[in-house]
Amino acid sequence: MRGARAVTDPTQDIRPIIEEAAERVGLKASIKEMRRLSGGAINQNFLAELTDGSDQTHRWVLRRGQSLPIPGSLNRAAEFAVVSHAEKMGVAVAKPITLIEHESNSASVFQWCSGQTDGRAILSWLSKSDQHANAEKTKRLTQSLGVQLARLHSTQSAETAAKTLTTHLGPRPDDGFAASIDLLKRSFSKVKAPKSYLIAAYEACLNEAETIQRARGQTKAPACIAHNDFRLGNLMIDPSTSQLTAVLDWEFTAWGDPMADIGWVSAPCWRFGGSGPVAGFGAVDDLLTGYASACADAQAIVQMKARVAGELGFWQRYAHLRWAVIAAQQGERAISGDVEALELLLTGAMVASILEPTLAHYWGSLPTIALGERDAPEPAHAALDQLLAEAAHHLKSYLGAQLSGSQRYSALMSANAIRLARGGLRLKKNASVHSNATDQARHELAADLAVWSFRG
Repeated sequence: MRGARAVTDPTQDIRPIIEEAAERVGLKASIKEMRRLSGGAINQNFLAELTDGSDQTHRWVLRRGQSLPIPGSLNRAAEFAVVSHAEKMGVAVAKPITLIEHESNSASVFQWCSGQTDGRAILSWLSKSDQHANAEKTKRLTQSLGVQLARLHSTQSAETAAKTLTTHLGPRPDDGFAASIDLLKRSFSKVKAPKSYLIAAYEACLNEAETIQRARGQTKAPACIAHNDFRLGNLMIDPSTSQLTAVLDWEFTAWGDPMADIGWVSAPCWRFGGSGPVAGFGAVDDLLTGYASACADAQAIVQMKARVAGELGFWQRYAHLRWAVIAAQQGERAISGDVEALELLLTGAMVASILEPTLAHYWGSLPTIALGERDAPEPAHAALDQLLAEAAHHLKSYLGAQLSGSQRYSALMSANAIRLARGGLRLKKNASVHSNATDQARHELAADLAVWSFRG
């Protein structure tokens, strides 16, 4: 028909990969359903349901990269090898099915795991019971997280990985602390245009790391396998049982310090508004109890507890800094017109808010620029501001209210981008020259925090 546009199936190029995967594992099945899963700013995830000759349903998750990878993240083959290793070590993972490697369309396929990764939803479920029952289930869940980390960090895991994962992760470093710091340095070096306050946080963190290393003297421990993104959001939890079913998203796995994972899962930026230090719901002591129960080295547990007591704050600041670096990289890899560009730019805009507690620690106080809801933009921008305000209102109140799932998410994301643009229009031009780099960084942080906090 003249003028008609063909509707492209977003999973069209996924179908042949699923069919090839089924053939590889000897499964004669037809594809019943395929759909894109939410989340996955670094990798795309698709759910595929297949039905075999006995009418049995098989549910797989296919993972493939986005348009541009984050520097330092693992490719499909490396991540598949790491997950396979973790499974052998007894870590709860989505069972690896097969790896499909093509020059232009590589993908890894895993068994579907039941549960939920939405951080706020999980925290809500954990609180929907009487106080005693809630305390017991969060304690057990937190301990189970410690068990998973201990199995991954174990000497057996490291020694096995040193033989089987060298192609993907490189040789095992003889100092885990230094390996995690080197990871941060390599990641930061890939940021093309870091904000002045990101540079300040990075330099302060390295200075603190040097202080800790001097205090350690010649004491050092070989690197372990670190997940490096072990947090609520990458932990699949079954709401009916409050049990962990799988640890997901292994693309940042590397040699490092076990404290990097403990600091990451307990960092304020990954608590999703919860009050518990570990993943927003748990206690550090319960995490360490679970860790100790799965660790055969009693001396290692004594040392771990001492390090948590003395270094946990540093590793939480390290977590905020690493997340800020990743967010900056996300913003820089946005390609104009690409379907994921807006989400990546919004992630890049989060850098100031991610670093806020870290810089508050290093600087002692933070400067502020207040942008109230009723603050007027520059007179020349008033008409633009009104137009943007109405566009955001339309997206949220009219369009968004009629949509669901990923379409509603896209509408709200667009409204959020408009909010930031309106906040930027309210910033007053400042022509003053700052006397030093710290003053410049403080001013830029205050401005970006003001824009990010603007509600309008």
